[in-house]
Amino acid sequence: MKKINLAKTPTPIQFYNSFESNNIYIKRDDLTDLALGGNKVRKLEYFLADAEEKKADCIVTYGSPQSNHCRLTAAAASRQGVKTVLILSKSDKPEFNGNYFLFDLFDVEVVWVDTDNVPQKIEETLLDLKNKGYNPYFIQGGGHGNLGTHAYKVAFDEIIEQQSKKDIEFDYIFHASGTGTTQAGLIAGKTIVNSKIKIVGISVARNSNRGKEVIHESLKEYFNEFHHSIDSFNDQIIFNDSYIGDGYAHIYPEIIDNIKTVAKKSGVLLDPVYTGKAFYGMLSYIDLNKIKDSNVLFIHTGGTPLLFNYANMFKEE
Repeated sequence: MKKINLAKTPTPIQFYNSFESNNIYIKRDDLTDLALGGNKVRKLEYFLADAEEKKADCIVTYGSPQSNHCRLTAAAASRQGVKTVLILSKSDKPEFNGNYFLFDLFDVEVVWVDTDNVPQKIEETLLDLKNKGYNPYFIQGGGHGNLGTHAYKVAFDEIIEQQSKKDIEFDYIFHASGTGTTQAGLIAGKTIVNSKIKIVGISVARNSNRGKEVIHESLKEYFNEFHHSIDSFNDQIIFNDSYIGDGYAHIYPEIIDNIKTVAKKSGVLLDPVYTGKAFYGMLSYIDLNKIKDSNVLFIHTGGTPLLFNYANMFKEE
């Protein structure tokens, strides 16, 4: 499968600390190099190669005003010399900070949309661009789709190679799970090589039923395209929605405390929307399930700009 080189890989795996007799490691996918990094860079390597093959001269995608996916899509497209149009969900007053500030650096065109009108606005935007003479290429929010799934199948292969070199056998992989293709890709990689590693997605927004459904759909689509025969993935999908709080971007005190602790112990920066919530969820999951004497890998999927966007929440009164 064709890709362009955007990510600095393999990303390093570093020991974080011990927790209840478990060894915790962090895979630094926040260090994929491009525009403060993140897991979307791996996916964009395939999406932009596909766009290039289809001779697209404009990349269109959708997200929130603080979307990590939109930041990295804009950075990648800009680097390739391609126009970017971001369709962003309306916000009363988006702060000119974090990812929203970075959109401006990459000179993107922003189209605002009400959340209940997204599909129609996407169609209208693509048609408008075609009428203006562009050949637009649309990437689903979060890099959803088989190309995004494949990127993390390849990332799983990378982890297997790294653990062999480090003489470590991971028992668990945890990560922040959102649109589902990162988790689907990891499960695909695990399934193909028949690995016993348990993949645990800590939800940042979706409830368990919907989260599992989307991941299962992604896996079916991916395996159908690549001609692997798999009956069911249901027993492979561990998607935990216990740490969402009141929903997406709900930031509660335990997340703030966890981010501060990780920063002090390791110098690794988590964000309060994705990785901070997932890291806190991982430690709680380990505690509640009485996991002992295991090697645990946390994939840091990026999101550093969000830390600055929510800086006021870290200020102690």
